[in-house]
Amino acid sequence: MDPEKVEWDALVVGTGIGGATLGYALAEAGRRVLFVEKGLDLRLGAGERIAGRFVEDTRGFRSRSSAERERDLARGGRSVAAVERADGSGRPSFVPMLGSGTGGSASLYGMILDRMFPIDFVPRTAFHDIGDSSLPDAWPISYEDLRPWYECAERLYRIRGSPDPLRPDQEQPALLPPPPLSSQNAYLFEALSARGLHPYRAHTASEQVPGCQTCSGYLCPSDCKNDATRICLTPAIEKFGAHLLTECAATFLEANRTEVRRVICSWRGRRIELRAKTVILAAGALATPLLLLNSTSEYWPNGLANDSDLVGRNLMLHDYDIYVLTRAPKMPDKTWIRELAFNDFYVSGSHKLGTVQSGGPAPPLSYHRNRTGLNLWRLLGPLAPLVWGPLSRQPLLGAVLDQLPFPENRVRPARSPGAQSGNRLHLHYRQEENDLRRRRVFRKAIASSLRPLRPLRVFRIGDRQPDLTHACGTCRFGMDPHSSVLDRWNQAHGLDNLYVVDASFFPSSSGANPSLTIAANALRVAQRLITTT
Repeated sequence: MDPEKVEWDALVVGTGIGGATLGYALAEAGRRVLFVEKGLDLRLGAGERIAGRFVEDTRGFRSRSSAERERDLARGGRSVAAVERADGSGRPSFVPMLGSGTGGSASLYGMILDRMFPIDFVPRTAFHDIGDSSLPDAWPISYEDLRPWYECAERLYRIRGSPDPLRPDQEQPALLPPPPLSSQNAYLFEALSARGLHPYRAHTASEQVPGCQTCSGYLCPSDCKNDATRICLTPAIEKFGAHLLTECAATFLEANRTEVRRVICSWRGRRIELRAKTVILAAGALATPLLLLNSTSEYWPNGLANDSDLVGRNLMLHDYDIYVLTRAPKMPDKTWIRELAFNDFYVSGSHKLGTVQSGGPAPPLSYHRNRTGLNLWRLLGPLAPLVWGPLSRQPLLGAVLDQLPFPENRVRPARSPGAQSGNRLHLHYRQEENDLRRRRVFRKAIASSLRPLRPLRVFRIGDRQPDLTHACGTCRFGMDPHSSVLDRWNQAHGLDNLYVVDASFFPSSSGANPSLTIAANALRVAQRLITTT
Protein backbone atom coordinates (compact mmCIF):
# COMPACT_ATOMS: atom_id res chain seq x y z
CA MET A 1 0.00 0.00 0.00
CA ASP A 2 1.27 3.44 -0.95
CA PRO A 3 0.30 5.81 1.92
CA GLU A 4 0.45 8.82 -0.42
CA LYS A 5 -2.32 7.44 -2.64
CA VAL A 6 -4.89 7.16 0.15
CA GLU A 7 -7.02 9.94 1.59
CA TRP A 8 -7.16 8.76 5.18
CA ASP A 9 -10.16 9.40 7.39
CA ALA A 10 -7.75 10.31 10.17
CA LEU A 11 -4.01 10.87 10.26
CA VAL A 12 -2.59 10.72 13.78
CA VAL A 13 0.86 12.25 14.34
CA GLY A 14 2.36 10.53 17.40
CA THR A 15 1.53 7.23 19.08
CA GLY A 16 1.66 8.17 22.76
CA ILE A 17 -1.29 7.85 25.08
CA GLY A 18 -3.30 10.63 23.41
CA GLY A 19 -2.74 9.66 19.78
CA ALA A 20 -2.90 5.89 20.27
CA THR A 21 -6.08 6.08 22.35
CA LEU A 22 -7.90 8.35 19.92
CA GLY A 23 -6.68 6.41 16.88
CA TYR A 24 -7.80 3.15 18.45
CA ALA A 25 -11.32 4.49 19.06
CA LEU A 26 -11.59 5.76 15.49
CA ALA A 27 -10.28 2.51 13.99
CA GLU A 28 -12.67 0.48 16.12
CA ALA A 29 -15.50 2.63 14.72
CA GLY A 30 -14.46 1.71 11.18
CA ARG A 31 -12.46 4.78 10.23
CA ARG A 32 -9.40 4.44 8.00
CA VAL A 33 -6.58 5.51 10.33
CA LEU A 34 -2.89 6.13 9.67
CA PHE A 35 -0.46 6.58 12.57
CA VAL A 36 2.75 8.51 11.87
CA GLU A 37 5.55 7.92 14.38
CA LYS A 38 8.95 9.61 14.31
CA GLY A 39 10.69 6.88 16.31
CA LEU A 40 11.20 3.15 15.88
CA ASP A 41 8.67 0.33 15.95
CA LEU A 42 9.07 -0.90 19.53
CA ARG A 43 6.09 -3.21 19.76
CA LEU A 44 6.67 -6.53 21.50
CA GLY A 45 8.51 -8.80 19.09
CA ALA A 46 9.34 -6.03 16.62
CA GLY A 47 12.94 -5.05 15.91
CA GLU A 48 15.88 -5.05 18.31
CA ARG A 49 14.33 -3.47 21.37
CA ILE A 50 16.28 -2.78 24.53
CA ALA A 51 13.81 -3.72 27.23
CA GLY A 52 13.80 -4.66 30.90
CA ARG A 53 16.55 -2.20 31.83
CA PHE A 54 17.74 1.34 31.36
CA VAL A 55 19.77 1.78 28.19
CA GLU A 56 22.55 3.34 30.26
CA ASP A 57 22.72 0.16 32.33
CA THR A 58 24.82 -1.47 29.62
CA ARG A 59 28.47 -2.40 29.85
CA GLY A 60 30.58 0.01 27.84
CA PHE A 61 27.74 2.44 27.12
CA ARG A 62 29.84 5.56 27.77
CA SER A 63 32.74 4.34 25.65
CA ARG A 64 30.61 4.01 22.52
CA SER A 65 30.46 6.64 19.83
CA SER A 66 27.74 9.27 19.90
CA ALA A 67 26.00 7.58 16.98
CA GLU A 68 26.05 4.20 18.76
CA ARG A 69 24.68 5.69 21.97
CA GLU A 70 21.92 7.44 20.07
CA ARG A 71 20.99 4.20 18.32
CA ASP A 72 20.81 2.39 21.66
CA LEU A 73 18.66 5.13 23.17
CA ALA A 74 16.29 4.92 20.21
CA ARG A 75 16.08 1.12 20.60
CA GLY A 76 15.18 1.70 24.23
CA GLY A 77 12.31 4.03 23.36
CA ARG A 78 14.18 7.20 24.23
CA SER A 79 14.36 10.49 22.41
CA VAL A 80 17.74 11.61 21.08
CA ALA A 81 16.65 15.12 20.13
CA ALA A 82 18.59 17.89 21.84
CA VAL A 83 16.85 20.79 23.56
CA GLU A 84 18.46 24.23 23.65
CA ARG A 85 17.87 26.04 26.92
CA ALA A 86 18.37 29.80 27.02
CA ASP A 87 17.05 30.89 30.42
CA GLY A 88 20.35 30.59 32.27
CA SER A 89 19.12 27.85 34.61
CA GLY A 90 20.83 24.76 33.32
CA ARG A 91 23.04 23.33 30.61
CA PRO A 92 22.59 25.29 27.35
CA SER A 93 21.87 22.07 25.43
CA PHE A 94 20.78 18.67 26.70
CA VAL A 95 18.90 15.53 25.70
CA PRO A 96 15.97 15.06 28.09
CA MET A 97 14.66 11.68 29.17
CA LEU A 98 11.57 11.54 26.98
CA GLY A 99 9.95 8.73 25.05
CA SER A 100 10.30 8.24 21.31
CA GLY A 101 8.97 5.37 19.23
CA THR A 102 5.70 3.50 19.32
CA GLY A 103 3.88 4.33 22.55
CA GLY A 104 5.82 7.54 23.10
CA SER A 105 6.60 8.42 26.70
CA ALA A 106 3.78 6.11 27.83
CA SER A 107 6.06 3.18 26.98
CA LEU A 108 8.40 4.42 29.72
CA TYR A 109 5.84 5.53 32.28
CA GLY A 110 5.48 4.10 35.77
CA MET A 111 1.85 3.12 35.12
CA ILE A 112 0.21 5.28 37.80
CA LEU A 113 -2.96 6.62 36.19
CA ASP A 114 -5.01 8.86 38.49
CA ARG A 115 -7.93 11.15 37.85
CA MET A 116 -7.60 14.84 38.43
CA PHE A 117 -9.79 16.29 41.18
CA PRO A 118 -12.89 18.44 40.47
CA ILE A 119 -11.03 21.45 41.88
CA ASP A 120 -8.45 21.09 39.10
CA PHE A 121 -11.10 22.07 36.56
CA VAL A 122 -11.70 25.41 38.33
CA PRO A 123 -8.06 26.19 39.17
CA ARG A 124 -8.40 29.84 40.19
CA THR A 125 -10.43 28.78 43.25
CA ALA A 126 -7.40 27.00 44.71
CA PHE A 127 -4.58 29.46 44.02
CA HIS A 128 -3.76 32.83 45.56
CA ASP A 129 -1.16 35.49 44.77
CA ILE A 130 -0.41 34.05 41.36
CA GLY A 131 1.24 37.19 40.01
CA ASP A 132 1.19 37.39 36.22
CA SER A 133 0.28 33.74 35.71
CA SER A 134 -2.14 33.00 32.86
CA LEU A 135 -4.04 30.50 35.02
CA PRO A 136 -7.68 30.49 33.79
CA ASP A 137 -10.75 30.63 35.99
CA ALA A 138 -11.89 27.28 34.67
CA TRP A 139 -11.31 24.65 32.01
CA PRO A 140 -13.77 24.77 29.10
CA ILE A 141 -15.04 21.38 30.30
CA SER A 142 -15.94 20.30 33.82
CA TYR A 143 -15.05 17.26 35.86
CA GLU A 144 -18.60 16.01 35.22
CA ASP A 145 -18.05 16.32 31.46
CA LEU A 146 -14.96 14.13 31.70
CA ARG A 147 -16.13 11.68 34.37
CA PRO A 148 -17.75 9.12 32.00
CA TRP A 149 -14.62 9.20 29.86
CA TYR A 150 -12.44 8.66 32.93
CA GLU A 151 -14.47 5.52 33.56
CA CYS A 152 -14.02 4.37 29.95
CA ALA A 153 -10.27 5.00 30.11
CA GLU A 154 -9.93 3.15 33.42
CA ARG A 155 -11.64 0.12 31.95
CA LEU A 156 -9.69 0.32 28.69
CA TYR A 157 -6.30 0.52 30.44
CA ARG A 158 -7.34 -2.09 33.04
CA ILE A 159 -6.36 0.02 36.03
CA ARG A 160 -6.00 -1.67 39.41
CA GLY A 161 -6.08 -0.13 42.86
CA SER A 162 -8.32 0.83 45.77
CA PRO A 163 -10.53 3.89 46.33
CA ASP A 164 -8.90 7.08 47.57
CA PRO A 165 -10.53 7.79 50.95
CA LEU A 166 -10.23 11.53 50.32
CA ARG A 167 -12.45 11.45 47.23
CA PRO A 168 -16.26 11.50 47.50
CA ASP A 169 -17.94 8.23 46.56
CA GLN A 170 -19.27 9.61 43.27
CA GLU A 171 -15.71 10.37 42.13
CA GLN A 172 -14.35 6.89 42.71
CA PRO A 173 -12.84 5.20 39.65
CA ALA A 174 -13.74 1.94 37.98
CA LEU A 175 -10.91 -0.27 39.21
CA LEU A 176 -9.84 -3.88 39.04
CA PRO A 177 -8.72 -5.32 42.39
CA PRO A 178 -5.03 -4.89 43.21
CA PRO A 179 -2.81 -7.82 44.23
CA PRO A 180 -1.90 -8.26 47.89
CA LEU A 181 0.50 -5.72 49.32
CA SER A 182 4.11 -6.73 49.72
CA SER A 183 5.09 -7.03 53.38
CA GLN A 184 7.31 -3.95 53.14
CA ASN A 185 4.57 -1.78 51.66
CA ALA A 186 2.04 -3.19 54.13
CA TYR A 187 4.30 -1.85 56.88
CA LEU A 188 4.51 1.48 55.08
CA PHE A 189 0.73 1.61 54.64
CA GLU A 190 0.24 1.17 58.38
CA ALA A 191 2.96 3.68 59.20
CA LEU A 192 1.37 6.33 56.99
CA SER A 193 -2.06 5.65 58.47
CA ALA A 194 -0.66 5.92 61.99
CA ARG A 195 0.57 9.43 61.11
CA GLY A 196 -3.00 10.46 60.25
CA LEU A 197 -2.52 10.20 56.49
CA HIS A 198 -4.93 8.47 54.10
CA PRO A 199 -2.97 6.05 51.89
CA TYR A 200 -4.64 3.95 49.24
CA ARG A 201 -3.52 1.40 46.69
CA ALA A 202 -2.07 3.34 43.78
CA HIS A 203 -4.03 3.20 40.54
CA THR A 204 -1.73 1.31 38.21
CA ALA A 205 -2.10 0.01 34.66
CA SER A 206 -0.46 -3.41 34.84
CA GLU A 207 -1.46 -7.04 34.56
CA GLN A 208 0.72 -7.95 37.56
CA VAL A 209 2.30 -11.00 35.95
CA PRO A 210 4.77 -12.98 38.09
CA GLY A 211 8.10 -11.18 38.38
CA CYS A 212 6.72 -7.80 37.28
CA GLN A 213 9.27 -5.13 38.16
CA THR A 214 7.20 -2.10 37.04
CA CYS A 215 9.72 -1.18 34.30
CA SER A 216 9.46 2.47 35.24
CA GLY A 217 11.66 4.49 32.90
CA TYR A 218 12.28 1.77 30.32
CA LEU A 219 10.48 -0.63 27.98
CA CYS A 220 8.68 -3.65 29.42
CA PRO A 221 10.17 -6.96 28.20
CA SER A 222 6.94 -8.90 28.73
CA ASP A 223 3.26 -8.29 28.12
CA CYS A 224 2.20 -6.80 31.45
CA LYS A 225 2.56 -3.02 31.15
CA ASN A 226 -0.77 -1.62 29.99
CA ASP A 227 0.68 1.21 27.97
CA ALA A 228 -0.50 2.97 24.83
CA THR A 229 1.15 0.41 22.55
CA ARG A 230 -0.26 -2.72 24.18
CA ILE A 231 -3.72 -1.40 24.91
CA CYS A 232 -4.45 0.77 21.86
CA LEU A 233 -1.87 0.93 19.08
CA THR A 234 -1.37 -2.81 18.50
CA PRO A 235 -5.11 -3.68 18.62
CA ALA A 236 -5.91 -0.75 16.32
CA ILE A 237 -3.51 -2.21 13.75
CA GLU A 238 -4.08 -5.94 14.23
CA LYS A 239 -7.84 -5.96 14.94
CA PHE A 240 -9.22 -2.88 13.23
CA GLY A 241 -7.00 -2.35 10.21
CA ALA A 242 -5.18 0.86 11.14
CA HIS A 243 -1.82 1.49 9.47
CA LEU A 244 1.47 2.62 10.97
CA LEU A 245 4.50 4.41 9.52
CA THR A 246 7.50 4.41 11.84
CA GLU A 247 10.70 6.42 11.41
CA CYS A 248 8.39 8.95 9.80
CA ALA A 249 8.71 12.54 11.06
CA ALA A 250 5.98 15.05 10.29
CA THR A 251 7.83 18.23 9.33
CA PHE A 252 5.22 20.62 7.90
CA LEU A 253 1.46 21.01 7.75
CA GLU A 254 0.38 22.55 4.47
CA ALA A 255 -2.85 24.47 5.05
CA ASN A 256 -5.06 27.15 3.63
CA ARG A 257 -6.97 29.48 5.90
CA THR A 258 -9.52 26.89 7.05
CA GLU A 259 -8.06 23.39 6.72
CA VAL A 260 -4.92 21.29 6.59
CA ARG A 261 -4.47 20.02 3.04
CA ARG A 262 -1.34 17.89 3.36
CA VAL A 263 1.03 16.61 6.01
CA ILE A 264 4.62 16.66 4.76
CA CYS A 265 6.80 13.95 6.31
CA SER A 266 10.31 12.60 6.09
CA TRP A 267 9.89 8.81 5.96
CA ARG A 268 13.20 6.99 6.31
CA GLY A 269 14.94 9.74 4.37
CA ARG A 270 12.25 10.17 1.72
CA ARG A 271 9.83 13.11 1.51
CA ILE A 272 6.20 12.05 1.35
CA GLU A 273 2.94 13.99 1.27
CA LEU A 274 -0.05 12.56 3.13
CA ARG A 275 -3.69 13.58 2.92
CA ALA A 276 -6.45 13.07 5.46
CA LYS A 277 -9.95 14.32 6.18
CA THR A 278 -8.93 14.91 9.80
CA VAL A 279 -5.42 15.55 11.15
CA ILE A 280 -4.76 14.83 14.83
CA LEU A 281 -1.55 16.02 16.48
CA ALA A 282 -0.35 13.98 19.44
CA ALA A 283 3.42 14.31 19.30
CA GLY A 284 3.70 15.67 22.84
CA ALA A 285 3.55 19.10 24.43
CA LEU A 286 7.06 19.91 23.16
CA ALA A 287 6.98 18.55 19.60
CA THR A 288 3.39 19.46 18.69
CA PRO A 289 3.84 23.25 19.08
CA LEU A 290 7.18 22.99 17.28
CA LEU A 291 5.43 21.45 14.26
CA LEU A 292 2.74 24.12 14.29
CA LEU A 293 5.24 26.97 14.60
CA ASN A 294 7.31 25.57 11.74
CA SER A 295 4.19 25.37 9.53
CA THR A 296 4.16 29.01 8.43
CA SER A 297 2.46 30.22 5.25
CA GLU A 298 0.80 33.27 3.76
CA TYR A 299 -2.36 32.24 5.61
CA TRP A 300 -0.59 31.57 8.91
CA PRO A 301 2.53 33.79 9.00
CA ASN A 302 3.12 33.22 12.74
CA GLY A 303 2.62 29.48 12.59
CA LEU A 304 -0.39 27.27 12.05
CA ALA A 305 -3.29 27.83 14.48
CA ASN A 306 -1.32 30.65 16.07
CA ASP A 307 -3.49 33.73 15.61
CA SER A 308 -3.50 34.02 19.41
CA ASP A 309 0.32 33.90 19.65
CA LEU A 310 -0.13 31.17 22.30
CA VAL A 311 1.25 28.15 20.45
CA GLY A 312 4.25 27.01 22.45
CA ARG A 313 3.50 29.30 25.42
CA ASN A 314 2.27 28.48 28.94
CA LEU A 315 4.52 25.45 29.24
CA MET A 316 4.13 23.66 32.58
CA LEU A 317 6.40 20.96 34.03
CA HIS A 318 5.68 19.06 37.19
CA ASP A 319 8.14 19.66 39.99
CA TYR A 320 8.90 16.12 41.15
CA ASP A 321 10.79 15.38 44.38
CA ILE A 322 12.06 11.91 45.27
CA TYR A 323 12.30 10.83 48.92
CA VAL A 324 14.16 7.81 50.26
CA LEU A 325 12.47 6.46 53.40
CA THR A 326 15.64 5.57 55.28
CA ARG A 327 13.87 4.04 58.32
CA ALA A 328 11.42 1.85 56.41
CA PRO A 329 12.01 -1.89 55.75
CA LYS A 330 14.24 -2.63 52.79
CA MET A 331 12.59 -3.73 49.56
CA PRO A 332 13.50 -7.07 47.97
CA ASP A 333 15.26 -6.96 44.63
CA LYS A 334 12.27 -8.01 42.54
CA THR A 335 8.93 -6.78 43.77
CA TRP A 336 6.02 -4.61 42.76
CA ILE A 337 7.04 -1.30 44.31
CA ARG A 338 4.56 1.29 42.98
CA GLU A 339 1.80 0.26 45.38
CA LEU A 340 0.81 3.30 47.46
CA ALA A 341 -0.32 6.91 47.12
CA PHE A 342 -1.97 9.58 49.26
CA ASN A 343 -3.50 13.00 48.63
CA ASP A 344 -3.53 14.60 52.08
CA PHE A 345 -1.53 17.56 50.75
CA TYR A 346 -3.34 17.98 47.42
CA VAL A 347 -4.94 21.07 48.92
CA SER A 348 -3.30 22.04 52.21
CA GLY A 349 -4.63 25.10 53.99
CA SER A 350 -4.43 27.96 51.52
CA HIS A 351 -2.02 26.10 49.22
CA LYS A 352 -2.68 23.81 46.28
CA LEU A 353 0.16 21.29 46.23
CA GLY A 354 -0.12 17.78 44.78
CA THR A 355 -0.03 14.04 45.19
CA VAL A 356 2.50 11.72 46.88
CA GLN A 357 3.00 8.25 45.43
CA SER A 358 5.31 5.28 45.54
CA GLY A 359 8.41 5.81 43.46
CA GLY A 360 9.62 3.18 41.07
CA PRO A 361 12.60 0.97 41.84
CA ALA A 362 15.82 2.89 42.27
CA PRO A 363 17.89 2.85 39.07
CA PRO A 364 21.11 0.85 39.36
CA LEU A 365 24.35 2.67 40.09
CA SER A 366 25.59 1.87 36.57
CA TYR A 367 22.72 3.92 35.15
CA HIS A 368 23.82 7.00 37.07
CA ARG A 369 27.48 6.51 36.25
CA ASN A 370 26.86 6.00 32.53
CA ARG A 371 24.83 9.15 31.99
CA THR A 372 26.69 11.61 29.83
CA GLY A 373 28.36 14.70 31.30
CA LEU A 374 29.90 15.13 34.74
CA ASN A 375 28.00 13.58 37.62
CA LEU A 376 28.51 12.88 41.30
CA TRP A 377 28.48 9.11 41.01
CA ARG A 378 31.49 9.00 38.70
CA LEU A 379 33.34 11.58 40.77
CA LEU A 380 32.88 9.43 43.89
CA GLY A 381 34.78 6.58 42.24
CA PRO A 382 35.11 3.51 44.51
CA LEU A 383 33.15 5.29 47.25
CA ALA A 384 30.00 5.37 45.10
CA PRO A 385 28.83 1.80 45.95
CA LEU A 386 29.29 2.54 49.65
CA VAL A 387 27.04 5.60 49.36
CA TRP A 388 24.52 4.13 46.95
CA GLY A 389 24.21 0.65 48.44
CA PRO A 390 22.39 1.55 51.68
CA LEU A 391 19.95 3.79 49.81
CA SER A 392 19.14 1.68 46.76
CA ARG A 393 16.95 -0.86 48.59
CA GLN A 394 14.91 1.61 50.61
CA PRO A 395 11.36 2.44 49.44
CA LEU A 396 10.90 5.68 47.53
CA LEU A 397 8.12 8.25 47.49
CA GLY A 398 7.60 10.78 44.73
CA ALA A 399 5.93 14.15 45.36
CA VAL A 400 4.21 15.73 42.34
CA LEU A 401 3.72 19.51 42.67
CA ASP A 402 1.15 21.43 40.65
CA GLN A 403 2.75 24.20 38.57
CA LEU A 404 1.33 27.47 37.28
CA PRO A 405 1.30 28.55 33.62
CA PHE A 406 3.17 31.66 32.49
CA PRO A 407 3.19 32.97 28.90
CA GLU A 408 6.98 33.37 28.86
CA ASN A 409 7.54 29.72 29.74
CA ARG A 410 7.58 28.41 26.23
CA VAL A 411 9.01 26.26 23.47
CA ARG A 412 9.77 27.39 19.93
CA PRO A 413 12.01 26.41 17.03
CA ALA A 414 15.69 26.96 17.70
CA ARG A 415 17.26 29.68 15.60
CA SER A 416 20.81 28.36 15.73
CA PRO A 417 22.72 27.99 12.43
CA GLY A 418 22.40 24.75 10.52
CA ALA A 419 20.07 22.97 8.15
CA GLN A 420 18.23 21.22 10.97
CA SER A 421 17.85 24.22 13.25
CA GLY A 422 14.10 24.48 12.65
CA ASN A 423 13.63 20.97 14.01
CA ARG A 424 15.51 21.69 17.24
CA LEU A 425 13.68 22.89 20.29
CA HIS A 426 14.40 26.14 22.10
CA LEU A 427 13.16 26.03 25.70
CA HIS A 428 12.57 28.86 28.14
CA TYR A 429 11.30 27.73 31.53
CA ARG A 430 11.66 29.34 34.96
CA GLN A 431 9.76 28.76 38.15
CA GLU A 432 8.19 31.86 39.65
CA GLU A 433 7.83 32.79 43.30
CA ASN A 434 4.41 31.20 43.82
CA ASP A 435 5.72 27.83 42.60
CA LEU A 436 8.86 28.10 44.73
CA ARG A 437 6.85 29.09 47.81
CA ARG A 438 4.45 26.16 47.43
CA ARG A 439 7.39 23.81 46.91
CA ARG A 440 8.81 24.88 50.28
CA VAL A 441 5.41 24.29 51.92
CA PHE A 442 5.10 20.85 50.30
CA ARG A 443 8.57 19.78 51.40
CA LYS A 444 7.96 20.96 54.96
CA ALA A 445 4.65 19.07 55.14
CA ILE A 446 6.22 15.85 53.88
CA ALA A 447 9.22 16.10 56.19
CA SER A 448 6.96 16.68 59.20
CA SER A 449 4.39 13.99 58.42
CA LEU A 450 6.95 11.32 57.58
CA ARG A 451 9.47 12.14 60.29
CA PRO A 452 9.54 8.62 61.89
CA LEU A 453 10.47 7.18 58.46
CA ARG A 454 13.34 9.67 58.09
CA PRO A 455 12.62 10.86 54.54
CA LEU A 456 15.76 11.90 52.67
CA ARG A 457 15.18 14.03 49.59
CA VAL A 458 17.82 12.77 47.20
CA PHE A 459 17.30 14.83 44.07
CA ARG A 460 14.71 16.96 42.39
CA ILE A 461 13.43 16.81 38.85
CA GLY A 462 12.29 20.31 38.01
CA ASP A 463 13.54 23.84 37.60
CA ARG A 464 17.27 23.27 37.07
CA GLN A 465 17.34 19.64 35.97
CA PRO A 466 17.34 18.46 32.34
CA ASP A 467 14.23 16.31 32.80
CA LEU A 468 10.99 17.65 31.37
CA THR A 469 8.49 15.98 33.67
CA HIS A 470 4.89 15.81 32.43
CA ALA A 471 5.23 18.72 30.01
CA CYS A 472 1.84 20.24 29.19
CA GLY A 473 -0.01 23.42 28.30
CA THR A 474 1.60 24.61 25.06
CA CYS A 475 -1.63 24.55 22.96
CA ARG A 476 -4.22 25.22 25.65
CA PHE A 477 -7.91 24.75 24.99
CA GLY A 478 -10.58 27.28 25.93
CA MET A 479 -13.70 29.10 24.80
CA ASP A 480 -12.09 32.31 23.53
CA PRO A 481 -9.88 32.14 20.38
CA HIS A 482 -7.92 35.13 21.68
CA SER A 483 -6.84 33.33 24.86
CA SER A 484 -6.55 29.73 23.64
CA VAL A 485 -5.32 27.66 20.71
CA LEU A 486 -8.04 24.98 20.73
CA ASP A 487 -11.76 24.93 21.42
CA ARG A 488 -13.45 22.71 24.02
CA TRP A 489 -13.35 19.76 21.58
CA ASN A 490 -9.60 20.16 21.05
CA GLN A 491 -10.15 21.51 17.54
CA ALA A 492 -7.78 24.29 16.49
CA HIS A 493 -9.53 27.65 16.31
CA GLY A 494 -10.08 28.61 12.68
CA LEU A 495 -9.25 25.19 11.20
CA ASP A 496 -11.96 22.70 10.32
CA ASN A 497 -9.93 19.51 10.42
CA LEU A 498 -7.04 19.95 12.89
CA TYR A 499 -7.11 18.59 16.46
CA VAL A 500 -4.54 18.30 19.25
CA VAL A 501 -4.97 15.55 21.88
CA ASP A 502 -1.66 15.26 23.72
CA ALA A 503 -0.92 17.14 26.97
CA SER A 504 -0.55 20.38 25.02
CA PHE A 505 -4.24 21.12 25.61
CA PHE A 506 -4.00 21.46 29.41
CA PRO A 507 -4.69 25.07 30.57
CA SER A 508 -3.46 24.14 34.08
CA SER A 509 -1.28 21.25 35.18
CA SER A 510 -3.03 19.81 38.29
CA GLY A 511 -1.11 17.90 40.94
CA ALA A 512 -1.75 14.46 39.42
CA ASN A 513 -0.04 12.40 36.73
CA PRO A 514 -1.57 13.54 33.41
CA SER A 515 -1.80 10.22 31.52
CA LEU A 516 -5.33 9.21 32.51
CA THR A 517 -6.72 12.68 31.75
CA ILE A 518 -5.05 12.61 28.32
CA ALA A 519 -6.55 9.18 27.58
CA ALA A 520 -10.01 10.10 28.85
CA ASN A 521 -10.06 13.31 26.83
CA ALA A 522 -8.87 11.45 23.72
CA LEU A 523 -11.86 9.11 24.03
CA ARG A 524 -14.16 12.13 24.45
CA VAL A 525 -12.78 13.79 21.32
CA ALA A 526 -12.88 10.51 19.38
CA GLN A 527 -16.58 10.13 20.10
CA ARG A 528 -17.15 13.67 18.87
CA LEU A 529 -15.33 12.88 15.61
CA ILE A 530 -17.21 9.62 15.17
CA THR A 531 -20.57 11.36 15.47
CA THR A 532 -19.78 14.50 13.45
CA THR A 533 -17.42 13.45 10.64
